[in-house]
Amino acid sequence: MRVLFTMNPAPGHLFSMVPLAWALHLRGDQVLVAVPQPLHQQVRRAGLTAAVVGGEASFFELWPAGLELGGNEELDLDVFVAIAERTRDDVGALVRAWRPDLVVTEPVEYAGPLAATRAGIPWVLQHWGLPVPEPAHRSALARVEPRLSQLYGGIVVDPPALTVDTCPPSLGAAAGGTPMRYVPYNAACTVPDWLLEPPRRPRVCVSMGTVPIPEGVDGLTAAVHGLRDLDVEVVVSGAGVHGVADLPGNARRIGWIPHNQVLPSCALFVHHGGSGSSMAALTIGRPQLLMPQMCDQFAIAERLTAAGAARCVPFPERSAAAVRIEAAKLLSDDGYRARAAALAAEIAAMPSPASVADRIAALVRA
Repeated sequence: MRVLFTMNPAPGHLFSMVPLAWALHLRGDQVLVAVPQPLHQQVRRAGLTAAVVGGEASFFELWPAGLELGGNEELDLDVFVAIAERTRDDVGALVRAWRPDLVVTEPVEYAGPLAATRAGIPWVLQHWGLPVPEPAHRSALARVEPRLSQLYGGIVVDPPALTVDTCPPSLGAAAGGTPMRYVPYNAACTVPDWLLEPPRRPRVCVSMGTVPIPEGVDGLTAAVHGLRDLDVEVVVSGAGVHGVADLPGNARRIGWIPHNQVLPSCALFVHHGGSGSSMAALTIGRPQLLMPQMCDQFAIAERLTAAGAARCVPFPERSAAAVRIEAAKLLSDDGYRARAAALAAEIAAMPSPASVADRIAALVRA
């Protein structure tokens, strides 16, 4: 079976889909990943084969003028439609030339489903982890409907033959989705010696994700300085780490180390509320302090705090003092760890990517 993955040019979008791509590959299927040039090296580092579509299309090039990133809770799909406008013809040509049996895509990638519909082949939708609430997604789709209609050229895109849902059921899995265990992937590294030694004090990981925006550096700075006076060891990772000035004595910059390697030794994860970061902490059962800064991160923060596995510093209130107060509460209350551990057990009981790959193959055969 030939399977074409299509996705937007963002590492976080790729990372969530690597386990299913590898599960299909290990079945003996041929897997090809179609992405714009800015992401093709990340695809190759994941051990997958890339095809470049859409040239140099990127979020920063196509982000709507005047639309603020930091503090913006609105789900704006214009940039995703703009990327699909760049990739549509290339993805269509690739489908005609490579002739896949199936297309697998993500919730806001629009060229893949169109190409699959035109070719008369099924397509599968995979959610990232914690999906955007459906009312918010419908509202955002309505705002870009004229551009989507023009993109589709009058074609009614087929619905997905299967929807893969990696959200644990108690956090609101999509109705009718096929559950799949979330398996963290954040690229590879060489494990440093210090990570193999038990921490002498509670370890706290701080990260603001993979998108290098000024608000991320501000969040990192507030977090590390808020943790300065607590009896903890702080490790700072992800984008923007070198923008933090006057790093406290209890903190270290660790560069790129996958969260699933760091978090098992941590007592707390302080981050921006991205779906990948949130799910990585959930799979390991670690409490989270969320500092959402854009888009669906605010909805994720609401969901995890309501579940009792996290606390939140609202965007207008982010400061070192607020981080210190909230982190101290999380570290001193075992209830947060217990609820996070229960969610980890729920995730572990979900079907593996390998079993979902088999189900997809059966769907295509049928």
